[in-house]
Amino acid sequence: MNIAELSRTVAFRLTLFYSLFFTLCVVVLLGLVYRQTAMEMTRRVDQILTLENTRLAVVSQLRLPDEIDKSIQRDQRHIYFYGLFAPDGSRVAGNVAARPQGTPMNGDIREITLLATLAPSQPLPARVLATRLGSGDVLLIGHDVQQLIEFGEIMRRAFFWSGSLTILFGVMFGLALSFRPLRRVEQIRQVCELIMRGNIRQRLPVGKHRDELDMLSGIVNRMLDEIERLMSEIKSVGDSIAHDLRTPLTRLRAVLYRMQQQLGDSPAQQAMAGQVIAEVDSLLQRFRALLRISEIENQQRRAGFKQIGLREILEQAVSFFEPLAEDKSIQLSMSAEPVDTIYGDGELLFEAIINLLDNAIKFTPAGGHIRVSLRAGRKERSSILSTAVAG
Repeated sequence: MNIAELSRTVAFRLTLFYSLFFTLCVVVLLGLVYRQTAMEMTRRVDQILTLENTRLAVVSQLRLPDEIDKSIQRDQRHIYFYGLFAPDGSRVAGNVAARPQGTPMNGDIREITLLATLAPSQPLPARVLATRLGSGDVLLIGHDVQQLIEFGEIMRRAFFWSGSLTILFGVMFGLALSFRPLRRVEQIRQVCELIMRGNIRQRLPVGKHRDELDMLSGIVNRMLDEIERLMSEIKSVGDSIAHDLRTPLTRLRAVLYRMQQQLGDSPAQQAMAGQVIAEVDSLLQRFRALLRISEIENQQRRAGFKQIGLREILEQAVSFFEPLAEDKSIQLSMSAEPVDTIYGDGELLFEAIINLLDNAIKFTPAGGHIRVSLRAGRKERSSILSTAVAG
């Protein structure tokens, strides 16, 4: 289970989507807060500038420089700027080193950079209001907006870190939420592998949370219950047919045996009766094998299981089909390596091998070659039986 698998889950994608959505909402909210706060701070600064301009505009020309100096002295934080400039641009009074160029003189408020007398080499951001007095002088009033700029920087850092941390926590939370569904999917996959291998009695795990996976597992389990029921019914019908046919076949064999005893010394009739009895015995053996297979699949019977040697069974099967192969001009050969004995049903294995050889002889043309080999597996301690047909 890796990061790529976790990132493809629905839980991770939904969590990431909601994280991005929440981040967008936080950024929009902080943006609105910043905008409203900045607008309110700017409005208050502009209001202060307007009131201060109104106060100084009514002061006489002779007293105006002194009033400007008093205002500068009262400004302990050094956030106000005052400047009184002659018509030729020379400074008459104030803490502004030079009249800024391009500033309108009609009372409109602008945000510009000023050179203060305390720090003439460092331009300072400020909102200024400039008006031309009746004497021709220019009165300039400004307010420092460095705090507003710093506030904007703080809000931008808040945007970045809040958004980044929200997305990061969303991704981590999404990965954590995706781990449990993926682990349950892995459990479901393992159970499905067992079901595909024939263990129809396995059921998908159902938790206590009753989520979507539990609902799906419950539906699949009910479907498996119905499939198992139908298969049991079909198997029961087949077993019943096989069981019911054994009785008439047994009776038929008994009748044929009595007929054989009453035929006398006629060789042809004796041979024919013996052949019919052999065929009936073969049918009975097949029905017994079908019943044994059904019991083995239901894990109800192990009576036919014992330690058997595959080489002996293979030799019997090849010897059984050698006459038929010679009649069809087919070469039948066998090679067997020493292998360990196995625990199983020898009769069923023998029938499986003769069915394989019967099909091989049936579909091999005259002059062909059938090679039967038995060897030990390398990766696992198992025996491998193979049949090769060469035309």
